[in-house]
Amino acid sequence: MLSRAISTPAFEEATLSNCEREQIHLAGSIQPHGVLLLIRELDGVIVQASENAASFLGLQDDILGLRLDALDADLAEQLRQHMADPLRDVPRGVRCHIGRSPPTAFDCMIHRPDGGGLILELEQAGPSVDLSRHLERGLQSIIAAGSLRALSDETSRIFKALTGYDRVMVYRFDDQGHGEVLSEEREPNLEAYLGNRYPSSDIPQIAWRLYERNRVRVLADVDFAPVPLTPRLSPISGGELDMSLCFLRSSSPIHV
Repeated sequence: MLSRAISTPAFEEATLSNCEREQIHLAGSIQPHGVLLLIRELDGVIVQASENAASFLGLQDDILGLRLDALDADLAEQLRQHMADPLRDVPRGVRCHIGRSPPTAFDCMIHRPDGGGLILELEQAGPSVDLSRHLERGLQSIIAAGSLRALSDETSRIFKALTGYDRVMVYRFDDQGHGEVLSEEREPNLEAYLGNRYPSSDIPQIAWRLYERNRVRVLADVDFAPVPLTPRLSPISGGELDMSLCFLRSSSPIHV
């Protein structure tokens, strides 16, 4: 009997035949519209960072080896308020500031990855938006929906109106993981996907597990140039940084 070992491809090494085993949570890089920092919690020192960190945050010196307390403004203070939160399960979002004269506002997502440390992901903050009025109207519309199809259609319409996305779809999955586009709101010039069905193999199992852990996955620009982490391996765990809950995690080239 002949047997062949089933290899587990590293990130960016997947093919159409083995993409379901690609280690997409060990991307080792991020999308360039933000920065990632890994903090050693014992002393608050930055031990790993995306290569764009210093320039993105407006710092002159190398950021590796700095303590969070050494950064101007209130980043360290904002983080201290959430150290007792369940950060291994759900990332916490905070608004913070870095720099001086005047400090720059950032939106920061924090969580504790497997392997130790504290991951910070920062993006420049936009203006505050009050969605309460829109959410209240949307909630009333959803409550009034009299069927699953009406509920899906109303949800698609509301979400598209709130986000401005060109297309919003609601999927329904059966017990075997096969999917159907149950509802769709789209710009008139786009091809319709409503009613399309997809086999379970379209979504690799590793990706399924990540979607179950982290319900939001944003790819801001499909043509992005990945920004690598430095050093490549986490100084805390000695291995690849587990980016399962990272919002900025690079997308696999084969998924793109």
